[in-house]
Formats: sequence, structure tokens, C-alpha cells
Amino acid sequence: MSKAGPGSPEDGACGPAAPAPAVEAPAVGSPAVDTSPTGTADVPTARTDASPAPALAPPAPAPAPPASAAPAAAQAAPPAPAGPVDAVPAGPPVAPEPFDPWAPPSEAETAAPGVFGHAAGPTPPPADRPQPPAGWAQSPPGWTAPATGWGAVTPGAVSGFQGMYAYPPRPTNGLAIGSLVTALTCLSPVALVLGVIALVQIHKRQERGRGMAVAGVVLGVLGLLLGALTAFGLALDDQDGSTPGRPVGPRGSVTWDKVAKGDCYNPAPGAGDADQQVSWVTKVPCSLPHHSEAAGTAAIAPAEGGGYPGEDKILKSADALCKPVFDSYVLDDWAVPDGVGLSYMYPTRGSWRASGGSLICVLEDVEASHKGSLRTDRTTLTPAQLAYLEAVKPLNAAAEDIPEDEVADAPADYRAWAATMAEATQQEGEKLAAIAWPEAAKGPGEAMVASKPAAVEAWHAVKTARDGAELARAVQRAKALLRDSVGEAKAVRAALGLSTGEHPGDLQV
Repeated sequence: MSKAGPGSPEDGACGPAAPAPAVEAPAVGSPAVDTSPTGTADVPTARTDASPAPALAPPAPAPAPPASAAPAAAQAAPPAPAGPVDAVPAGPPVAPEPFDPWAPPSEAETAAPGVFGHAAGPTPPPADRPQPPAGWAQSPPGWTAPATGWGAVTPGAVSGFQGMYAYPPRPTNGLAIGSLVTALTCLSPVALVLGVIALVQIHKRQERGRGMAVAGVVLGVLGLLLGALTAFGLALDDQDGSTPGRPVGPRGSVTWDKVAKGDCYNPAPGAGDADQQVSWVTKVPCSLPHHSEAAGTAAIAPAEGGGYPGEDKILKSADALCKPVFDSYVLDDWAVPDGVGLSYMYPTRGSWRASGGSLICVLEDVEASHKGSLRTDRTTLTPAQLAYLEAVKPLNAAAEDIPEDEVADAPADYRAWAATMAEATQQEGEKLAAIAWPEAAKGPGEAMVASKPAAVEAWHAVKTARDGAELARAVQRAKALLRDSVGEAKAVRAALGLSTGEHPGDLQV
């Protein structure tokens, strides 16, 4: 057996490296053959660049050399080494494809045992891979092209990167959703309770929906506050009388506060007696039988702050408030029938606002009904009638102030009353004399004027009486003259077209 030459496989990896024999440069276009021995892994061949040759994509096969040149190349070149070589195409190098660490390994990478971590020998180049042209540096013996795909991703290459794990999303708390929904539907108490429970559950379970729960709680609290303020305002309004809360009345009836000046009415059926406080009345024409006639309204002084002043205060002030109303509505008190009295309808706490803070002054007969209006004001009288009523009004008012006690028990009161009557009688005579009497009333009017001086003298006698007996006789004489003037007044009234069927208060005997 022949002795192995230097660089043969028998030398092993640790044997000395023999110098590479000189090789004739191949012609352009022919493949370059690596002449380095396979056992020279310790001494890498110098390359034209300082860095190792990058892995290149397999290029297209180079064209075969001419047939004439093939024997010469075969004679000059030794057998091809078993180690891997870099396939370098002719011309400029082609840029490698981008490295994709997540791409699945190719069949070649899967078959390579070195990818999985155990030792492997040099990988021979594919048979169809062309050799680099002359002048290009060769790959060092034992160098293997870096793996691509999944095989290139080694544990050390990830530098501590552990990857991602897909956690399931946190669920949304159902009570939080319910709290927001109920808050938007104005169920504030439910929204508040659900929101509080949802916040507790979200904290314990690490669920989502905290924003919805907080919104439900806030809206629930605001809804409760708004409801409380509304209820409080309604309570105050009801206390002040802004919400009467009256039910529907009988058919054809109206509330008492809808009665106006000059309206005649009867109590609505089932609304109470005519002499009681009623809520509903039935208006009727004054030409039909009726119990009541409204003379007008009088404003009630409200309590401090504009609220209801109270029933006691209204009752104490009602008479004084309605007297001017009656005096202006009924200038002829002779037209008021017997049994008709002065009354009023006043608001309760519940109807305070609806009434406008006023009471209605009423001429009313509880027992009997009457026909016709009692209205005798400036809108219904002639000039002569109005002048006559205004002339006799002071004396009629003074006559109503007669002392209640007997003359012997109150002599001073009778003397004072007599002084007032004397002055009122004097003024009445002067005003009657100034009236432009119609022709039919001229005679009765002048006769009435002529009787006034005697009446004035009689009342002066009451004032100057020296003792009780003289005072009593003077009072009787003055009253007799006053009774006689009633006949004179009836004649004048008849001539003027005024009422003569009723008495002027306490003057009729």
C-alpha cells in the first residue's frame, strides 16, 4: 500500500498542514476548484474581504465549459475536496433574501443533523452549485453555511425573549351594565344599588366595567337628589296653595274662584249649602232665581314671603275689605231685598294661588232665591238717580250708627249721635237743592228739601237737652221727623224710577 501524502485524511485534524500545490488559474467561465487539503481546518485560507463569506442563495447553474477545455482542466486540478464551498456566481453578488426566523425549515434544513444540536461533519455543496470564479477566496475548511428558517433561531439568539401568551380578556361586570341602563331610564334607586354592588365585585374579581358602575352611581345619586328637590318644591307649592288638587265638579259648574263681579249663581248640587264654604257653583242669568250675586273682589294681604296668611287673619279682615266693594256696587240700599246679607267666599290654603290671593264679596240670601240684579252703581244709574243717591248716602250711613243702649243709660252717646245726624241732615238738604230734578220728580224733590231745616233743628235740640227727661223727649221728636222723611223719599224715588219696595235698614218702623 502506498504511503498517504501530506494532508490526506489519515493525518487527522491535528496533522501539519501541507502547502497547497500551485494550480493553474482556470479559464474565465470555468469553475474554480479548491486545492486546499481537507485537513487544514486550523489554518483558514485568506479571503479578499475581512469577514466570512455570507450565505448566498443558490445561483443558476453556470454553462458547461467547452469539450476541448475539459480534459486540460481535469488534468490540472486535483480531486474536489469533501468540505463545503461557497458558491459564488459570476459577476456582482446577489443580495440574500430577508431572513425570516418564523419561516418553517426547508427540507434540506430539516435533514441536516447539525440543526438539532448534535455534531455533524462538513456539509458538501450541492452538485449543481457552481464554483466561484478564479480570484475569489474560498470558504475555510470545515465552515458550514449558517442555517436559515426555524433552525437559525437558537435559544441564545432570542436573548431572553420568552414569547407571548394569549390571556383571555377580562369579562365585563353585568351589574355595572345594569346600573348604567337603569340610571338612564330614571330608575335612580336601582341604579345606585347596582352600581355599588358592581364596584365591590369589580374590585374582587378584577373585572371590567368600573366606568359604567361609577356612571350609574353618579346618575343614580343625581336622580335621587332631583326627585327629592322636586318633591320638596311640590310640597311647598301645595302649602302655599299652588296645587288646589280639586276633583272634577258637577256638570255645568265652575270653581268658586271663577266667579266675577256681577255674576249670579247658585251652589252646585252636592257642593254644600249656600251658607257654607263651597268649591263649585253654578252660574245662572240674574233674571232667573238665584241665591247669590258677586259684588266684586278684594285683595288679601299675604303672609310674609307671599304665602297663605291663614284663615283666622282672613276672617278678621274680610268685613273691612268687602265694605268698600259693597258700597260701590250697591249705591241704592233700598234695592236690597229682605233676607239678603253681605257675605264673602275666601280661599283656603289649597286654593290660595288659584284665587289670586283675593276673596269674593257676595250679596247672598241663604233661605230664599230672588230675581234680578242688585247692582246699582254708576254704570246702571241716570245722572239724577246718581245725584239723589249720593245726596242721601251720608244721612243713611249716620242713621245706622244709632246707639244700642236706652237714652237713660247712654245720654252722652245720644247727644253725640244727634250732632252727627244734624250735620248729615244739613248736608243732605244742600245737595238735594242742587239737583236738576226731572219734571216728574221736581215737586217731590222740592218738598223733601223744604223739610230738612225742621229736622236739623230737632237734632240740635237733642244736643242741648238739659236733663234726661228733656233728652228723651228730644230724641223721640227727632226720630219721628226721620220716619216722616221716608214717605217723602218714596215719592222722590218713584218719580226718579228707583226702588221703593224696601226699607233703608233700621229706619223702617
